[in-house]
Amino acid sequence: MDATEKLLMSFDEETQKGLSELMDICHLTESQRLETVKNEADLRQWQEDSLTKVIDKRQIEALDPGFRKKYFIKVMREYVEKLRQSETDYSSFEPKVQVRKKEIGKNTDKNLGFGRCPCPVDGEKTRCCKLTTLDVVTQCAFSCSYCSVQSFYCNDRIEIIGDLEKKLDALCVDESIWHIGTGQASDSLLFDDRYGTVSALALFAKKHPNIIIELKSKAKSDIGIRKWPSNMIFTWSLNAPTIIEKEEHLAASLEDRLISARKCADSGNLVGFHIHPMVYFKGWQEEYAFVVEQITKNFSPDEICMISSGTLVFTKQVLKTLREKGATSRVLEMELSPAAGKYSYPLEIRKRMYTTLFSHFPEDYRKNVFTYLCLEDPSLWKDALGREYACDKDFEEDMKRAYLSKAALCEKA
Repeated sequence: MDATEKLLMSFDEETQKGLSELMDICHLTESQRLETVKNEADLRQWQEDSLTKVIDKRQIEALDPGFRKKYFIKVMREYVEKLRQSETDYSSFEPKVQVRKKEIGKNTDKNLGFGRCPCPVDGEKTRCCKLTTLDVVTQCAFSCSYCSVQSFYCNDRIEIIGDLEKKLDALCVDESIWHIGTGQASDSLLFDDRYGTVSALALFAKKHPNIIIELKSKAKSDIGIRKWPSNMIFTWSLNAPTIIEKEEHLAASLEDRLISARKCADSGNLVGFHIHPMVYFKGWQEEYAFVVEQITKNFSPDEICMISSGTLVFTKQVLKTLREKGATSRVLEMELSPAAGKYSYPLEIRKRMYTTLFSHFPEDYRKNVFTYLCLEDPSLWKDALGREYACDKDFEEDMKRAYLSKAALCEKA
């Protein structure tokens, strides 16, 4: 079964019949048939009207046979592109969340090793911090619709590295490793410290005081009710309330994430925030301004190590996986523009989103908190953040200075 037939068979019988009749009447080529079923799959995922409702079969039949194909393709593309090019409207969207029970278990056989930041670093097409990654847990219990983790780990088993303390001790740490992120393959605080992962990382952090360990989460957590090593940073991914409600399924609310971060700061731990991924939807200006307001109202610049931002970014494989999964979501109801080997919003839209977001931060936050753009074109930095870097190395060195300086202040406090 080819890709066209596979997608066609995934639709309900009425849609299959209607689409097949339209494609046969218009004598579409194989590539045009594939384009049609891909568009139909996207419309199903977005909860938008089917092509069988938008394009009238009787009107097609009334046309001269030689004009049918051209008319069909024109109407289809105009309909889909109009949806993609406008701000996504979530007012009528009610996602159908499919909660799959995931098995949880330790894997003592799995080796632990360092990875690298998922930025396409070759040629410095994006300004990359050269983050080192460490996957102590793989797969996630949350169901964020845009998440690439679901593409990498397709089974329903969450695996926790067994004998973690021992395996961390065995790692070879050279001078190039100074910033380690643990939230690439799962949520860093998914289980708090129920399986000893955070405690093991804390021992590793104490043994390597010149390394920053960053935990990244969307969870409601009490991990911050105690003081952890000063070179551990607890960060939360934040988003607009609409996006959390409609696309970040099972994850904590914005309020609960900020409460969790507040507990961390109250215990003398450094915190950080990733306003990521920003989504271009109706009301984005007001809702992301609200996110900034909540940060600045509840935290002082001295308590925050970093604030980053990025927009939706997809690889070809993730796009394919999301389409085949067919779960209801509007994250792909966007204009997919090539972006350093991946796909994101057009450059001008991303520029407007970042400049708007960071304009809401007061001057003392912009001066005293390290801010950066993630997976982004270097040309966007100056307008959004008021500074830019000539190369990745300069960015990495500036980040290293800022992080270690904040960690040192945290140690003295």
